Amino acid sequence: MKKKYPFLFIAILLASLFISEAGNAHANTLLSISGEVNGPTISLTAAASANATAGIVSTNRTVTLKNPTFQELKNFVLTDPTHRHAFIPNEYECRSVATDMINNAFHQGLLAVFVLICYGPGLGQHAVVAFNTIDRGLIYIEPQTNAAITIKAGGTYQGMKIDQILIDW
Repeated sequence: MKKKYPFLFIAILLASLFISEAGNAHANTLLSISGEVNGPTISLTAAASANATAGIVSTNRTVTLKNPTFQELKNFVLTDPTHRHAFIPNEYECRSVATDMINNAFHQGLLAVFVLICYGPGLGQHAVVAFNTIDRGLIYIEPQTNAAITIKAGGTYQGMKIDQILIDW
């Protein structure tokens, strides 16, 4: 799985924000998103507009996401409710939990990324979240428990050998 579009994941998150605000938006809604990287922050500007039948008033919004300090990350994790959601097999699993934590970080102005731990052919995968803190570097978080974890290719996590780690920046 190669990363082709660096802002695709954030663009999807931003698009979901506008779709949820639009309420009864129809397929003819136009959504344009642009992004720019300035040091430790990313600024995204989105414009949503549609014809009168969709009942949407044009909305323009710029969101700036930043890499947190370790203390900001700690404060976020301690207040984030994602780990309280019940795990439901085939419905609400690790990928959903990781996505929810990323969405919550997004709403707090923090840049969080989706991480996929791959255990090898036929052995499965597991999703976690990472934050690139400005004072302590990359911190991985297990969103199901809110715990900071240490992972590396060739190491183990959840009793299984890690084949590779994919990070969606």
